[in-house]
Amino acid sequence: MRKYKRSFFREIYFIFFLGLWCIPAEIYSQQNSLDSLKAVVERSEKDSTAVNSLNELSSALLAEGQFEEALKFAEKAESLADEIKFTKGKAYALKQIGLVHYYQGNYLEVFDDWTKSLENFEVINDSVGIANLLTNLGTVYYSQGSYDKAIEFGLRSLSIAEKINHPLRIVSALINIAMAYGDNNKYDKALDYYDRAFPYLESLNNAGLSKGYYFGVGTILSDQGNYSEALKKFEEALPITENTLFYTENLLLVGKAYFILGEFEKANEYLNKAHDIAIGQNQQYENVKILIEKGKINRERNPTESIRFYKEAEVLAKKNNLAYELKDIYLGISKSYINTGDFKNGYEYQSKYIDQMDLIFNLETDDKIRGLQFEFDLDKKQDEIVLLEKEGEIKELEVKRQKNVIYGTIFSTFLLLLIAMGIFNRYKYVKKTNGIIEGEKEKSDNLLRNILPAETAEELKLNGKVAAKSFDSVTVFFSDFKGFTFYSQSLTPDVLVKSVDYYFSKFDQIIEKYGLEKIKTIGDAYMCAGGLPFPSEDHPKKMVMAAFEIAAFVEDTRKQKPEGITCFDIRIGINTGPIVAGVVGLKKFAYDIWGDTVNVASRMESMSDAGKINVSEYTYELIKDSYDCEFRGEIEVKNKGNMKMYFVNGPKVISLKKPEIERTKGLAPSLN
Repeated sequence: MRKYKRSFFREIYFIFFLGLWCIPAEIYSQQNSLDSLKAVVERSEKDSTAVNSLNELSSALLAEGQFEEALKFAEKAESLADEIKFTKGKAYALKQIGLVHYYQGNYLEVFDDWTKSLENFEVINDSVGIANLLTNLGTVYYSQGSYDKAIEFGLRSLSIAEKINHPLRIVSALINIAMAYGDNNKYDKALDYYDRAFPYLESLNNAGLSKGYYFGVGTILSDQGNYSEALKKFEEALPITENTLFYTENLLLVGKAYFILGEFEKANEYLNKAHDIAIGQNQQYENVKILIEKGKINRERNPTESIRFYKEAEVLAKKNNLAYELKDIYLGISKSYINTGDFKNGYEYQSKYIDQMDLIFNLETDDKIRGLQFEFDLDKKQDEIVLLEKEGEIKELEVKRQKNVIYGTIFSTFLLLLIAMGIFNRYKYVKKTNGIIEGEKEKSDNLLRNILPAETAEELKLNGKVAAKSFDSVTVFFSDFKGFTFYSQSLTPDVLVKSVDYYFSKFDQIIEKYGLEKIKTIGDAYMCAGGLPFPSEDHPKKMVMAAFEIAAFVEDTRKQKPEGITCFDIRIGINTGPIVAGVVGLKKFAYDIWGDTVNVASRMESMSDAGKINVSEYTYELIKDSYDCEFRGEIEVKNKGNMKMYFVNGPKVISLKKPEIERTKGLAPSLN
């Protein structure tokens, strides 16, 4: 499945490459400053020199981040080029307009501008311009996640560049193709194109292209687990990226590689240097990545220091809306707290991590939809062009039909008016009646969905009954309050009901959060299940996570002692196994489950201790790799004989795995 993650770093990478490759070097010289360029434009006659000056001025303004001004002068260049029939100048003006739109994220406009620019280069048979625009159009597809299209345009550009033996265009196409293959996890093909680009780099002496090569190859080697060779590539890039915006990122990549190889002192040396530069240059995104890496290094060696680094990164990540980095930060803080023995904060940040994962899933889904929407809109735009070409023919036919249509329309309108007056009152009556029916139906549906699982409710509405179903693996949860009978004898009915409702309402929220299904409550007993009505594989772990959150809530309530609420201790029991589920009753429907699994879960609860989570041997086997469990021995259970039981103490501390060094992504259109 194609991934659509586009990090803030990748966007910065795009912009840097655009600026590095696209703006002629002479724009930065004193002779061609903005003021002097504007003076040249004002003095110029309406000729090709004026068009070229306008294009240069637009490029200079774009380099300064003045997008609107850059667009204005590029459009003037296009208009003048049209007026004096200067095709080459128009091609470059359209290219510049597309570049401004690219910076602004208007990709449909970019595609339209660069397609027109390509057509003008083709008119004058400018092979360099054609190769350049094909690469740029591939970049648009790449930015929308269409890797196949990006590669197709890159190959077309490469074919032309090789025919004219243009090294800059050859290397640009080769590296862009390699990046697209790398992002699509086709590493062998990506490395082949990188290898083809390498012989040109020394003679070109282009920092942007060289950096793209070393970062790209190093990232692929890291993904393949060859960290020593990856480190060599990143270190070879250091002299190239020094004094550029990407030096900080280069230092970070080297530091991460040393960390993976277990050389912590070296890793800290490069990370500290990167940290100092990031602060000095206000590179907040790079600083977040550096702080995350420093947190990883100290997670087990000095978890308190690790938490400090992560929390500093958290502040910057929230400020810059860095969703992916916040995910890594929350997971790191959770593990660091657990390493210090602070399980409460560990669980709190684990919950934040889960919520952030859900947010990222939504972001990636939105990103994928935007990519599909771009392709749809592009196809639609191309279809509109075809329709415009046929519009002349259609208009001729319309003129011939117009008179007959007018007469027919007048007669039809009069007839429809008479009919409409007759049905209008009928429509109002039907609409009002349907509204009442729909309202009552919605109330009924909401009530039914509140009683039964959604799938079961729909089956009941469709068939008038619900067939019993067997589930091979379901995790069942039971809880009750210790000493509830004793307390209930001394409490007023209002206080008793209010207290039970206070707890069970929170229980309902927790199990809904973990995708579990509430079955029923009996007095102070609460019963729920995981793995139904839709079978799943992770229901034992989700049930244990929910159990810990329920136990923590009960404990917090006992400590805080809310006004008007009686505090209890809770016992929790969990078992996993096969069950049968169905709906019973004719008037008051009830969704219930049966089987020995349910009985054992109830026994687990009755044999548990206050504040403890007691699980059966069956559940233990499914969660033992993720949770620290304490064997209680074989305990005699009524009607079941001796059964093995376990207290779940908390999540296991997972040892730090070698992280993958993130890919440095991005294709870059250029003007050269």
